Amino acid sequence: MTQEPVYPPPEPYTPNFLRRIRRGLYSWFGLLNEWDFRIPVGALRFMGLNLLLVNEPAAVRQVMVSEVEAFPKHPYMLWILEPLIGRGIFAVNGEEWAQQRRLLDQAFQMAQLQRVMPQMAAACQASLARLEAQVAGDLVAGRSVDADAEMTLVTADVIVRTILSRSLEGAEAEAIFAAFTRYQKRAGRALMLRLLRLPRRRLQGYLARDAAPIRAWLAAAIDARLNAPAAHTPGDLLAALIEARDPETGACFSREQLLDQVCVLFLAGHETSASALGMAVYLLGCFPEVQQRLRAEVLEVLGSRAGAPDRPLGFEDLRQLSYGAAIFNETLRLYPPLSFFSRESQANTELAGSRCPMRALVTISPWVIQRHEQHWSEPNAFRPERFLSDANADDRRWARDAFLPYGLGPRKCPGAAFAQQEALLVLAELVRRFEVLPDPEHEPELVARLTLRSRNGIRVRLRARS
Repeated sequence: MTQEPVYPPPEPYTPNFLRRIRRGLYSWFGLLNEWDFRIPVGALRFMGLNLLLVNEPAAVRQVMVSEVEAFPKHPYMLWILEPLIGRGIFAVNGEEWAQQRRLLDQAFQMAQLQRVMPQMAAACQASLARLEAQVAGDLVAGRSVDADAEMTLVTADVIVRTILSRSLEGAEAEAIFAAFTRYQKRAGRALMLRLLRLPRRRLQGYLARDAAPIRAWLAAAIDARLNAPAAHTPGDLLAALIEARDPETGACFSREQLLDQVCVLFLAGHETSASALGMAVYLLGCFPEVQQRLRAEVLEVLGSRAGAPDRPLGFEDLRQLSYGAAIFNETLRLYPPLSFFSRESQANTELAGSRCPMRALVTISPWVIQRHEQHWSEPNAFRPERFLSDANADDRRWARDAFLPYGLGPRKCPGAAFAQQEALLVLAELVRRFEVLPDPEHEPELVARLTLRSRNGIRVRLRARS
């Protein structure tokens, strides 16, 4: 049996859903039980609401791809995000979503991956410098490094440089991260309390207190840009959002819509990436043979080009890191940053042979599907080989049919390629310069709220390579 990295095991089955909600106030994992990882569809009724957990891949595609209009995002998830992102693309449905997606797609085309590589590289180099300074002191003091905190900072720095053409560090970053952390905790509790029919307005007011400083900070940056002379405007993602025009209507983003979309991009662009990268660093420390193979791949790629091995990794180098991509995909399988997607059925229908009533809350959980006993061999084991081109037929099938960390269909995350490029760069540069070692006195305590995070951080030891 392959070694299994840390994960919160599902609770024993209980028919008492109120007890599960009580557990869910701390982490949405509390809603799950051991049977959820073995069945195609789980269904129950609670306080007049029908709840379905859909694990069967064909039914998942029915909800997220082939019949997506019949399963829009559930209102509970829309209002839980609204205090933070307003009516940004994650919080709307129908034609409003379609227009926003057309404008965002246009902006992302203008800010292509190769064009944003310098901003990613600059943030990565700043991160390495911070880690080098920490390691010098940590080795003397015998302490470890909080990889979770550093991955949160570097991913936020990447997205701020990409959107706003400036860096993010120090007290400014700490204040924003603290507000995000509080919002995460409150959002998880608010959803559980909403299931118990607590008033929506009161819960949104509870959330707005921590959303306000984040929105105010980003609003100030947007206003400064809108008021700046055109000659001084950098060619970043904010500029692309301002210039984007709907090809069907000619419409553009208003100032308030710009703020909502930038809040979405900041939330999605740093919070989800930080979650995945923190766990990837943890896994590298737990599996030294994987780390060594990644480092060998990085040095091989660098050695094939002029100026190696001291030059930074470039755009074309990252495209050759197939094992690095497999490591990150396996990290996303085991630790998907978004553990749950929720939809609302618009009509009476069936999912995998189970009745799905109108207005049911339909949940699709990457956390469950990607650890489901019917989909994966050794589902809780870390095996990057599942995602290599020479993987066996079963692994290739499930990597295609039961792997959805970014969602599926038209509402799939538009920043997936951005996240993959960022992760490969950070991990590859990290193993070039450091040996990642586990901290024997630390184990991450994972909780699922808006995203998957470790309650007690992710501590590792870093040893500088000569």
